[in-house]
Amino acid sequence: MYESKTILIRQIPILARKIKKVTAKIINLGHIVLNDKVIVQGMVHKQLYFVGTDDITHHMSDNIPFGDLVEIPGARPGMQANVTADIEETTAGLSPKGDSVIVKVVVKIGVNVEDIVNIDVVSGPYGPILAEAVVGSVAQQVLVEETATLENAAVKVAEVRTEPVIQGTEVMENKVIIQAVLHNQVFYVGEDGISHYQTVDIPFSGFVEVPGALPGAKAYVEPLVEANEATLPAPQELQLKSVILMSVTVVSETVTGIAVAAAGPLYRVNVVIGQPKDFQHLVESSIALQNLASKVREIKAGITGLHTLIIRDKVIIQGILHRQIYYVGTDNISYHQAEDVAFTAFTDYPGVLPGHVVNIEPQVEYTAFEFLPTGELYVKNIIRFRLTVLEIQNLHVVTGTGIVSHMPQIIGSSTKQIMVTDTEPIVVPGELKVIKDPIVISEELSGTRQTQVNHTVDVSHPAVALSETHCIIENVSGTPLDDAVIVDGDIRCFISYVGSDDVVYHVEFNDRFSVLVPLPGVNPSDTVKASAMVEHIDTDILPGGNQIRQLITIRAFAKVLREETVYVVTDVEGPGITTEKLLVRVKIPSGEIVEMYVVIEVYDSDLIVTKRTLMLDVVGEGIRPVDVVVDIRKI
Repeated sequence: MYESKTILIRQIPILARKIKKVTAKIINLGHIVLNDKVIVQGMVHKQLYFVGTDDITHHMSDNIPFGDLVEIPGARPGMQANVTADIEETTAGLSPKGDSVIVKVVVKIGVNVEDIVNIDVVSGPYGPILAEAVVGSVAQQVLVEETATLENAAVKVAEVRTEPVIQGTEVMENKVIIQAVLHNQVFYVGEDGISHYQTVDIPFSGFVEVPGALPGAKAYVEPLVEANEATLPAPQELQLKSVILMSVTVVSETVTGIAVAAAGPLYRVNVVIGQPKDFQHLVESSIALQNLASKVREIKAGITGLHTLIIRDKVIIQGILHRQIYYVGTDNISYHQAEDVAFTAFTDYPGVLPGHVVNIEPQVEYTAFEFLPTGELYVKNIIRFRLTVLEIQNLHVVTGTGIVSHMPQIIGSSTKQIMVTDTEPIVVPGELKVIKDPIVISEELSGTRQTQVNHTVDVSHPAVALSETHCIIENVSGTPLDDAVIVDGDIRCFISYVGSDDVVYHVEFNDRFSVLVPLPGVNPSDTVKASAMVEHIDTDILPGGNQIRQLITIRAFAKVLREETVYVVTDVEGPGITTEKLLVRVKIPSGEIVEMYVVIEVYDSDLIVTKRTLMLDVVGEGIRPVDVVVDIRKI
């Protein structure tokens, strides 16, 4: 095993008696693909818990950078790399002399390099798989030119580094519209003889003819800078010209079976598991128009920024609903206004697990709007999602005569272990005596959100009138996530109606609801108390009388009650040190309620004072926020 070490020096503010715990996670993971190799860079976020000579557990955190090189024969710049980094082992201990803490983290790096190719896939029994059938592939040159103003007068341009960034594509009939930005990094020499740097971003758009392309298909665009020219018509005027080759491939998704061999090139294949699932989600909001409106001509809605979170048996979808509102003002002038509404939707999907991939086909299938008495425009959209759960497999695909597919070919993969080491010297404090006492503070996090259940029930006798209806909620549970809680449960509804024969009939139905309640600060390890209530029920008899529809508005609640033991400073002793204290009534770990003085100010220029704002019962004042001193150390 190859080991590379990164050594950082940190300071612990008090003498350590023993190490209690150390935790670590990977952050800021990145990579660069070169010829036959991939450079992997990242950071280990380490949290150290140690017991000091004051018998109090202290905490410190650091980010430890690491980097290494992984050999992948056949890798080339421009190829895609999937990089993972997992912590396999974390150890910590005091040095032999006891004057420092040594933390060692073993990181396992995995690199998989792929090249996207178009191949003829032979049909066969393996699958079903979700394949991207190639509709057409076209390469076309685009000329981009712009004149920019330099911040300093220049005598020559030393270098221009140009990178095209694709910002969006839209597939239309027989063509693809491309929107992009040409990012230029300009290095030039000024009249003062100093080298200067400036960035110039040039937005551009165009379209490429792709016969057979239809709306709803996907487009992949690979831009390549073929030529680049920079001139100085004037000392502070820069003229840029670039020729960009746009390689565009349009694909349509299809479910099929393929033939698989025992050996040969490896390809990454999306294997379909389970059945596709459709569900709807309602997005509604109010918007203040910039001009007084007499009527709305049209509202166009689209979906962007979709990403998913998978937990066991559930799929969570987050995205942006982009609305374009066209309206006529009271001055008879047509106006346009855009609005972005963030949304979160989720659904049960039995069998789905973390590690699976979800293919999402969203469609805005309904838009309605009305003006509110306040003058705001109330808009609601119903989005239909079709979900297909996939499992990624690397297979030896048989090629020949068949479906031309857009598919990633595995160039190579490799794993590597590295060791990241962090050494923290221990600093022994001087003649400073800090007295701390533990108190128990309570924190309550609570949140609520509405959801709606739309249910249609068939009736055996045609209904002519409604008599009575009520619903009850049962089996409510909460699943904590990061900053949110899923509240779900069962709803049971009872409907009494009058039939065409003037007889009162009774029907009952059961349904299930789920709602994502935002709760900033909550995490998956918290204990959650969840509840729900029926706020409103709309009941209608559908035309013909054979069905009754109910729209039930449910409000879900989620609550987390935490108790935390906090050590607060109750006294400080040292030469020239003065303090300010406050008498408070607090709970201590034994469960008793006691009165004690806590330090709220320390006057000494050679000390670093750490405070924390706590909600405390101040004697004679009541409960209010107090900035309490929780730690003191010398500079």
